Amino acid sequence: MKEWKATAAVLLLGTGILSGCSQGSQAAQDISIHVKVSQAQKGVIGGEEIYTGKITSSETVNITPKMGGKVAAVTVDVGSEVKKGQVLFKLEDDDLRNKLKIAKSDVAAAQAAIASAEDSHKSGLVSANSGIVNSRNGVISSKSAITQAEQGINQAEAAVDQAQTGLKQARTAVSTASNTVKQTQEALQNAKKNLSRTQSLYASSLATQVQLEEAQAAQVSAQTAYDNALNAKSNAENQLAAAEKSLTTAQKALSTAKAAYENAKNSYENANSGYQNAQQQLEVAQSTAGVEASRQKLEQAKLNVEIAQNSLDNAVITSPIAGIVKSKNIEVGELASASSPALVIHNLDSVNLEIYVPAERINNIKAGDAVQVRVAASGILTTGKVTSIGSDDANGNGFPVKIAVANTSGKLKSGMLADVSFVDANAKEGIVIPSKAIERDGDQSYVYVAVDGHAVRKEITVGEESGTQALVANGLENGDQVIVNNQALLADNAAITVSHP
Repeated sequence: MKEWKATAAVLLLGTGILSGCSQGSQAAQDISIHVKVSQAQKGVIGGEEIYTGKITSSETVNITPKMGGKVAAVTVDVGSEVKKGQVLFKLEDDDLRNKLKIAKSDVAAAQAAIASAEDSHKSGLVSANSGIVNSRNGVISSKSAITQAEQGINQAEAAVDQAQTGLKQARTAVSTASNTVKQTQEALQNAKKNLSRTQSLYASSLATQVQLEEAQAAQVSAQTAYDNALNAKSNAENQLAAAEKSLTTAQKALSTAKAAYENAKNSYENANSGYQNAQQQLEVAQSTAGVEASRQKLEQAKLNVEIAQNSLDNAVITSPIAGIVKSKNIEVGELASASSPALVIHNLDSVNLEIYVPAERINNIKAGDAVQVRVAASGILTTGKVTSIGSDDANGNGFPVKIAVANTSGKLKSGMLADVSFVDANAKEGIVIPSKAIERDGDQSYVYVAVDGHAVRKEITVGEESGTQALVANGLENGDQVIVNNQALLADNAAITVSHP
């Protein structure tokens, strides 16, 4: 190693000489050396045997709706993190909501029908039990009604006769009053003429004051008689109108009485058949078939509500697990099918690894054993535990061993390759780096760490080494980027370019 460093130094020096003695030092500093790095990570040293496995999700679920339908909304995309119970997508549900409303209204109607049926049953029993008594009473009542109707007819006929008599008398009174008006009118006209003549004679001194006053008194008397005659005629006419009205009322009463008589006869006939009807009604009322039928309709209506509610709930598709959307096969407006997955979700809170262990090593492994897991793609060093061990050799590849690894950071992705080594139960924890990163100068060990484009030399204390890994007790921090190649070309603070794998 020291010889290689010396050779490299000579080469660098030669390069400086060729470029000119004055610029040699600056040129050496400007050369950028391409290096690779490995992240120092806190962990333990695993065994020398390294097994490679592929990371898979601990749980994968195909999301399919329970029913087909048009997609109304999608709330996630590939790579979205979802929680258990989170809404993933929705189907159009207008028809489902209407069906639920109808089903609920059917329940209310069925409940009302039960109440009505029970009320009808109770009232039917009461009605039927009293129907026989009522029908008997109806016969007696109808007979009494016939008698009362006959009396009413007699009374109405008497009233009609009396009204007709009154009408005749009123017509006679009107005729008499009319004649009296005519007579008093003529007398008034004569009195007025006599007064006028007497006034003329009195003015010519041919009539005395007494004659004039007598003529005036005669006119007043005639006027009074005429007015009284008019009043008498008006009263007679009013009496005539009242008599006509009384006759009409009496005739209507007679018609009503006759109708009541017919109704009474019909009631009597109906009462005779009422007893038989009452017995039949009692038999019908004692049956509970109507109530039972209503209850069965209610149960069916409730079942329809449950079915409609389930259908509406099924239009909202939620995640059964917490995880990440792995694939998405639907878009808004498309038809989702119950026969093909719309989404695929896998749970990466913890991941699985499967490695194959040869037969000579398998009996040294048991469930619960700790392993160290290194994922170069993510620069992750972590631990896991054996969860199961296969009992059969897989086509000569060895026995399958399943390992569970926590993934709280979420950096472990399905499909990544991971190196696995088994860890001793008493293994010490420290900063783990590749052994090839360590350089030694006498008793002193050191590494180069990439910092802001330069190689920084750090002295370290190596705790132990196992295979390709070393445990550093002091000198490094978790996350340091340790250079693993071209160390012979490096010096403290040398310019570097990190090459990523």
